[in-house]
Amino acid sequence: MITAEQNRLERFLAFLDTHRTRVIVLAGTLVGLIALLDWVVFPDLALGTLYVFPILLVAGTLRPLQILPMAAGCSSLRELLNPIHWQTGYGLRLFAWFCAFSAMGAFVSELARNRKLILIRSREVLQQSELLRQAEHQIRILIETSPLAILTLDESGTVQLFNESARDLFGSALAGENICAYLPVLARPLTLRVPVPLRTKVECRGRRPSGEAFLAHIWLSTYETGQGRRLAAVVWDASENLRDREDAALSNTMDTSRIMIAAFSHEVGNLCRSAGAAWENLASIAAVAETRDYQALGTLLTALDKMSHVGLRLASRRLVPVADLYNVLDETMIVIGPAFDEAEMEICWQIPKGLPMVQADHHSLLQVFLNLAHNSRRAMQHAERKQLRVEAMQEGPLVLVRFRDTGPGVSDPQTLFQPFQPGAEANGLGLYVSRQILTSNGGDLRYEAEPAGARFVVELLATYGGAFA
Repeated sequence: MITAEQNRLERFLAFLDTHRTRVIVLAGTLVGLIALLDWVVFPDLALGTLYVFPILLVAGTLRPLQILPMAAGCSSLRELLNPIHWQTGYGLRLFAWFCAFSAMGAFVSELARNRKLILIRSREVLQQSELLRQAEHQIRILIETSPLAILTLDESGTVQLFNESARDLFGSALAGENICAYLPVLARPLTLRVPVPLRTKVECRGRRPSGEAFLAHIWLSTYETGQGRRLAAVVWDASENLRDREDAALSNTMDTSRIMIAAFSHEVGNLCRSAGAAWENLASIAAVAETRDYQALGTLLTALDKMSHVGLRLASRRLVPVADLYNVLDETMIVIGPAFDEAEMEICWQIPKGLPMVQADHHSLLQVFLNLAHNSRRAMQHAERKQLRVEAMQEGPLVLVRFRDTGPGVSDPQTLFQPFQPGAEANGLGLYVSRQILTSNGGDLRYEAEPAGARFVVELLATYGGAFA
């Protein structure tokens, strides 16, 4: 608590600090006035003690070393105007008064300096306190407005703090409840005794108080306090994401299956027509045409031909989707980037602005791009220069995406898009399926010869509207 005396001293030091020039002029005037009184008015009295007041006055604005000349001058004036000046012992008197004036001035100067330091420190503390308050306010807003459930737990798993999203996720007030009943995986980090804080992400099955299960993605970290171990957890309900992912996977599987059925039905139809022509030629041989096996073979060929037509008809019944080429290329970059970096391979993206939407399924087109990129990565494993260049451009109604690599190239381009190639990985179906995916959407996949390396061109139909029937 500040006393009245301390308050007056503070005001005095503040005056000295803010009126430096005036204080120095006033101190010089007081020194001259005291000297005049001592010399003219009271010549028989020793008024030198009064010099302490101007020294104390000016000490708040000067440094200790700057006070020494004034202390020496005041000591000399006191001895000069003393009735017994320059008599026996004057040296000792000069030294004693110099020490006294200097000590008093240094004391006040130190008080003023300490006051300045305290004021500076106080302002820093106030600024830091205000910054801390603002940071706490921003963190509180961030936590309360976060769509993710944020919880802090004590050592027993009891909820200490939680935000509104946590209340919405679990459907009840969580204060004082044990969260391990809903997220059992959180019980283990609290019991582990490790020397460093635990920071990790887990995916587990959670349960709401109503008994409803959900897929939980949890980012958690432990920390120590004076009351024991604590755990902070950020929980995300990934159930909807799981449903969307599985729906997309099912749709992609169905699209791929449809394409394979169409290709298989087409090939079966061609075989049936060839076999049918040979079967009709055998009809001219009476001994063969009248056999039961000949009639059964005709029935079998007719059935296979009908099946191929049914497969083609079923495969053609679909909506033609529309994809954003930029989004597909961005996802391709995200997926293949780490593998190319690990293999010390360079990827150059030359994608201009203003490309239109394309007629293709997003996930199927992504699979085509990934297949081409992975083929290039395998081809460049032993190449001296390892670079994949992805270029996109529009030519009339088509959007072309080229994948150029610096690998050894293709020795036999004629068999590239044929399935079950000898020596090919994954039975040689990658390029075959990729081409079928594109042709089913009105596009194509072709190979262009290069002096060095390989270049595959993805042709896509440009569209500026919605989905096509």
